[in-house]
This record gives sequence, C-alpha cells and structure tokens, in this order.
Amino acid sequence: MVKLTRSPPPDQVLLGGVFMLKARHFTVRHLLACTLIPGLSLLFPTDAVLGQSQVRPESQVRPEPQERLDPHDGPALEGGVVTIGKVAVGDLTFHPLFNSLGVEREIASLIYGEGLLRVDESGTSSDGLAYLPIKLSGGRDWVFRLKQGIEFHDGEPMTAADVIFTYTRYKAARVYDPVFHRYFQNIGQIAALDPQTVRITMKSPIEAFPDRLATLPILPRHQMGPGLFADAGAHLETTRPIGLGPYRVASWPVHDTVTLEANETWHQGRANLDRVVYRFYPTSESLQAAFIMREVDLIEVERDGTLKDLKRARSDAKIQAIVPGSRAFSAVFYNHRHPLLSDSAIRRALTYATDRRRILEEVLVRGAGVLAQGPLHPDFEFKGGDMEFDYRPREALELLRMQGWEDGDGDGFLDREGRPLRFELLFPRGQTSAEKTVRVVKLNLNHIGIQVVPVPVTQKELVQRLGIGSYDAALFVQDFEPTADDLYAVFHSESIGLGNMLGYRNRQVDRNINFLFGLSDQYREGPVYQQLEMLLIRDQPCMFLYFVDTRYIAYNPTLKNLGRPGEALRSPAAWFWTEYAP
Repeated sequence: MVKLTRSPPPDQVLLGGVFMLKARHFTVRHLLACTLIPGLSLLFPTDAVLGQSQVRPESQVRPEPQERLDPHDGPALEGGVVTIGKVAVGDLTFHPLFNSLGVEREIASLIYGEGLLRVDESGTSSDGLAYLPIKLSGGRDWVFRLKQGIEFHDGEPMTAADVIFTYTRYKAARVYDPVFHRYFQNIGQIAALDPQTVRITMKSPIEAFPDRLATLPILPRHQMGPGLFADAGAHLETTRPIGLGPYRVASWPVHDTVTLEANETWHQGRANLDRVVYRFYPTSESLQAAFIMREVDLIEVERDGTLKDLKRARSDAKIQAIVPGSRAFSAVFYNHRHPLLSDSAIRRALTYATDRRRILEEVLVRGAGVLAQGPLHPDFEFKGGDMEFDYRPREALELLRMQGWEDGDGDGFLDREGRPLRFELLFPRGQTSAEKTVRVVKLNLNHIGIQVVPVPVTQKELVQRLGIGSYDAALFVQDFEPTADDLYAVFHSESIGLGNMLGYRNRQVDRNINFLFGLSDQYREGPVYQQLEMLLIRDQPCMFLYFVDTRYIAYNPTLKNLGRPGEALRSPAAWFWTEYAP
C-alpha cells in the first residue's frame, strides 16, 4: 500500500520528522492539521464573492509571485521541478480517511486541495470550493453554493453529489476522531437543492457553521463509490488518487519517490512549478548527504551542528527559520494497559530519572524549543502552577524502593517478586533526533536499574502500533492545542482507542474537560485549565519532553516564495525558481 486555538487550513504543506495523533487510520480531525511540522502553511487568495456563478477562467494563469525579489535574483521563471527530501517512513497512503503519517497528509493536501471554505490562522472563514454559506432557520439550515467550473484531476466536474458523498463517508468512517464525531452527530440531513447547491440541516441550531466541517477536502464520488470501505486497502493499493488540488499524481504506484505534476485546470490558477517530487532516504544522515550532493532542493534541519556542517559542505545553502502554526509536544508515551507503566508512581520515577533538559539541548537547535512539564505550552495564557519534574535520579530511586523495587538478584537492575522493571521503547527508525533521545533515556534509566530495550520501527509501524495498543512505551510527537477539543481527544477516557492512544483514565481529568465545554466565559476557564495541568503533571500519563517553537529548513537559494523568515512555510503551489536547479 502506498500510504493556542488555531486550526491550520487544509492547503498546508508539511515538512520534518514529526508525525501526528491518529494511529491505524487517519482520523477526520487531522484533515485540518496537515502538518508534519505543524502549521507550515500557505493561505491561497480567493476571488469569488457570494452570488457569483462562475469561477474566473484562469486555468492557464499562473499565480503572481508573492515575494519581493532582490534585483540580483533575476526574474521569476515559469515551470521547473523541486525535489523535497524526507526520511523514509514506510508504505504510504494518500487517502484523506486512511492517512496516518504527517508526510501522507502533506502530499494528500496537494492532491485533494481545500474544502468548501478556507479558514485562516485568525479563524476568519472565506470562500473555498463554495461561497460563504447562507444561514437559515436560525442556524438550523446552512446552504452552500458551489463554484462552477471546478473539476477533479480526471476532468469530472465537482457537484453537490460529491459533497454529499464526502460528508456521508466522513460520518460513517469506521475510525473517526472523537471530537469530529461530536460535530457530525449534529448533522441531521445533507441534501442537494440542485447540482451546485447543498443544504446541510443541523439537529440543533448553531450560530456559526463549524470550521472543522467546512474545511474538509471533497472526495470524488465517481472514483470512491461502493466498496471502498469494505476493502479499503486493496482499493488504495491499485487506484491512483484523484482530487481537486494543485497537483496530481504523475506515476503510480509509488515507492521511494513520489512525483506530482501540476494540475493544468486547478481552479485557483495553475501552480508555477511543473513538478513537485518527494524523495525518501533511510536516515537523517543520508538525507543531509543528498542535499549536499544536490539530489534534493529542500530538507529540514534539526540541530546546530547539522546547520554548521551543511553550510561548510554546501556554502550556497540557504538556512531559514520557520514557525509552526500549531503546537506539538514531544513525549514518551506509556501504554496504560501495561502492568508496570499503569502505575503513576513508576511513571513519576521515570520522569525524575530522565535528564529531559539534556535531551532538549541535544535534539533541537538552540532556542528552538522549551522544556515541557505538561501539555500546555509555557506561553499559554492560562498556564499556572509551579509543579515541575527536575532531573533528580535519587528521588526516582527512592520512589521505586517505596513501591518495593530492589535489586534482589544482584544483576544491577531492579526487580520485585522476581519480575524485572523492564520495558520496550519504540522509536522511529532513521531519525537522528529520535536516536539521540532514546540514547539519553536508556542511559539515564539504566543508571537507576531500569531496563529499557530500544526498538526501532518505521513511522508507519509506530503509529499503527500506538493505535491498537501494541506497545510498552513509544517516542512520539503529539499535535496539540490547549483547547477543550484537544484535551478531550488526547486525555479523556471516552477517547480511549481513538485519540487517547495512552489508554489513560482519570475521572477528575474527565470532569474538568467536560466542564470546559460548558464554559462561555474565557476568564472562568483559567482555573479549570490550571487544575487540569496540575493533574496531568502529577499523574504523568506520558513523559513530557519538549515543545518545538521553531524549525529550520535548508534549501537551494534560487528557490523563492517559500515565505518570510520566522513565519509559516508556504505551499509548493506558490514556490518558483529564479534560476533552475542544476
């Protein structure tokens, strides 16, 4: 098979080594979080206004460059090919309902494109595939008028039937996100008033149509008809995906290289680059070597040392800081079904015994991230409490001894009633940052007598095993915004088996999350968030490591319009060359 409160738009592009929340299959919720590095995005402008009946005939018109060129750069060139380098992740899937990795969502976003509406980082909605909806019956009925002239990659027109098919499939998907499930449960009926008009009737009136529903990409009914969900794997393996996005799949099936070619009839105007190629390498080191040898035009860079090495080896390389559009935290996830890791005292001891600040310093570029005590970023307005887990291995050992763990057989490792304190730690193969993190964790825990067995797996296998609970512990990067929705998805017991891949249960945490949903006054939310944070820090459902605030990319200096330094990365649909790559 080839497989805080900002909602990233569906036309985001992803880069890096971070993979997201859902395992086994891609949850609907993350169609809006198309980020390997969360938040690297481009918002494409729209011309339409409510009431227009025809998309401007611009299928042959290339978007104007958005970046002010230096006079020495030369003019923006039309066409060309850009090659993006990635660390291999395993087999890829490009179906919005069945993606599980960030790079899959990245490529799928270029294939499937936007939804009925677009939502920018400020939460403002604008026209997408449809005009802004008309609210009727006090918010019970919502009428969307589709833009005419929009076609799928195979030339079939998008109609109301595709919208109805899409929303029906999302709602009926066997694996869905618990947050999206709540949104879909309020949809009573979806009907076509004519081939270009859709009416969505809610069970209960709402003041504003949910952004998360309005930005879902539309699927082709004529390709994904009956039988898709009965045998999704076979269908996806043999069928070339088609969508409404700026790029289409050029070769099928795909292996270590994915080639996308420009959609000549894209409704926003043909993208400038002729082709976007994703090339995969087994390790971070081989990826960096490929950039130095000019096999690829753009990669993500993790550490200060790597930045310096790249500049020495390829002096013309351009290094740029990029800012994720949404939060994510790195953590060691614990399987709470495990007889040892279900014990909160053991989990607290593991955190005390791990030098997390050393991990932060070894893994990230200096100043690119901050230590995580819990899931709420230090900049969050309702961040509260001074409870921290500093590196205190003696306290960790004392906690374990109070629980009866001693070195009873003299082998240098702790045991209790003949059972060793031992667990496996999954981590993504080929990623230097993951290998460094696991090395520190193993050395620190071995030092106090805990046996850690590192197990390298592909990102695909790691996410799948998280989803079915087939792991002891796993190094994972969790996409997370400090909202009631994300707290519910990741830590609420009702989300176990879905977003809550930890299997974590805490009644007091559940009650506080439920209480957040009933609050309309943000000032009353503060104490609830602070109590939630204290509960989660004390309980250590996972070992919180760090937040990533800034990422770095290295790229060919004649590749332009990637975005301004310190801002989000634009989509490849907006990039262009001022001089073709050799």
